[in-house]
Amino acid sequence: MARIRVPGVYFEDRVRERRDITLGETGVPAFLGVAERGPLNVPTKIQNAQHFHQVYGTPVEHSHLSESVVAFFLNGGRHCFVVRVAHIFKRGKGDLARKARYEVLDQDGYPAIEINASSEGAWGNEISLSVSQPAEPRVQTFITLDADADAHRAMLQTTRGLEPGMIVRLRDGVEERYVTLTHVRANEIFWTGDLNHLFKSSAPTYVEPVEFHILVTTRRKIERFEFLSQSPTANRNYLRVINGESELLLVKDLETTSLPPLRLPEKVEGAKLRGGRDGLDAITPEDFIGYNNGPDARFGLGSLEANEEVDLIAIPDLHYAQQHCSGFKSERDIVAVHRAMLDHCERMGDRFALLDLPCKTSFEEALDWRLKFDSAFGAIYFPWLISAENDRKAVPPCGHIAGLISKCDQKDGVHRAPANLALEGVVDTSIVLREAHLAELNNKGVNCVRSFPVRGIRPWGAKTLSSEPEWRYITTRRIFNALRRAVYENTQWVVFENNGPDLRIKVTTAVQDFMRALWATGYFKGQTQDDAFWVQCDENNNTLEDLDAGVLVVDIAAAPSRPAEFIYMRLEHTLEDRRLGDLSEIDM
Repeated sequence: MARIRVPGVYFEDRVRERRDITLGETGVPAFLGVAERGPLNVPTKIQNAQHFHQVYGTPVEHSHLSESVVAFFLNGGRHCFVVRVAHIFKRGKGDLARKARYEVLDQDGYPAIEINASSEGAWGNEISLSVSQPAEPRVQTFITLDADADAHRAMLQTTRGLEPGMIVRLRDGVEERYVTLTHVRANEIFWTGDLNHLFKSSAPTYVEPVEFHILVTTRRKIERFEFLSQSPTANRNYLRVINGESELLLVKDLETTSLPPLRLPEKVEGAKLRGGRDGLDAITPEDFIGYNNGPDARFGLGSLEANEEVDLIAIPDLHYAQQHCSGFKSERDIVAVHRAMLDHCERMGDRFALLDLPCKTSFEEALDWRLKFDSAFGAIYFPWLISAENDRKAVPPCGHIAGLISKCDQKDGVHRAPANLALEGVVDTSIVLREAHLAELNNKGVNCVRSFPVRGIRPWGAKTLSSEPEWRYITTRRIFNALRRAVYENTQWVVFENNGPDLRIKVTTAVQDFMRALWATGYFKGQTQDDAFWVQCDENNNTLEDLDAGVLVVDIAAAPSRPAEFIYMRLEHTLEDRRLGDLSEIDM
């Protein structure tokens, strides 16, 4: 019940409520590969297969990115990210990826507008461009009172269709002047600068906007941008309209110094953009591996480091690169990228890599390939799959597996192994494995895909590439990946709080409630809570040195497989940032 008070202003202290910890979305892959068009080295969220084709165009011949994304959605995936890869740095021979472009001149012959295809690639060379001025002005009105040579305003018969920011022309049959409107009020317009000419209402003096059109066409698409303005403050400013709405173009103002009307772009009829290059022939392992040097200098795997949604990594076009790109010399290059994928996942701490072996890998070669890696942050799937479409083409399994993982996460949770479920969109495997082969491959940590009569094509393994028994299964690694991300993201409120007993109690309670909810849904084994997990954040693991350094330590242990064995995780909060320590096994 509200307290009765004398009217006035009152101040009340309110305690900041802690935020409950919840498990975020998982099963969100990033696919890296080659495409006809689309953003280069920019992780782009894709909602369905149609969306992918809209953004990235027709699949590149012999590539597998499109097939993998389609397979992801076909097998239950919700959404994914795609990173288009091409050769962008000069190393040895081969073309770099470039955008097609065209330079529009103004009516005085000087460069005025740079027209670029929206992304790199030879596809841009098909873009046809036309620039024109309206045959008749969209709006035409006239002044009703004379405008002196030094006037900064004019009364009009109507201002309908006129807006602040527009460039308008005043003409009386003798002279014409161009002004940019600063205000439009009732039947009156305002501008800055003198006219240097007396415009009489009896002339008559017409007022009309100065605008132009751009028409863009390709074999599949037409875009029309009408009544554009060169004024940066106009609602129809051409930079804002085209760069905000076009799927085909990006434009740049070359800042011509010509004055109106010569500042207007010259007429162009059906000019082709030129110079677009795919940058595929010379792709190197470094184009996939990439680096992260900040917002404007990220590419390859490095472009994903700032992404907070992705938790699966796949590169289905590694094998396209090996067969069709001069920058790949041997299978050692594929191994180098595979290692970079695992390193990326280990460094990020909450991601998992899906590795595809080369298409024609034999049983013996698969065993040899497995021995090249030792990491809990990735898994190998073998062999390739025969697609139900595309003339029974062999495709890498990563897209199908990523979709299955996403479906299991949505339906049951991260603790559900992505195995023994029928894959959609496949009719066979690229090679047939005997029982002895399956047994040995599974024992070595290669996840095989099997064909069963009636039951279809199913992944028949769920192991990581780790030699450590406690990290043998994909579910164990991914459970802890999900825990790490959830605790990190939902304890941001801890930083800059008073580091004392009250804070430790709040953190302990929040983490315990979170772990208890996961235990109840089957994430951890154990008949009792003590058998399933424990959380410690007290004076025993927060020393005086920690307090002086502004560090809060939270120890979390859980038993995802056996109640008697724990995998140990430490969370440390400092005054400036948050970090999770390495995960390792401890005995209880």
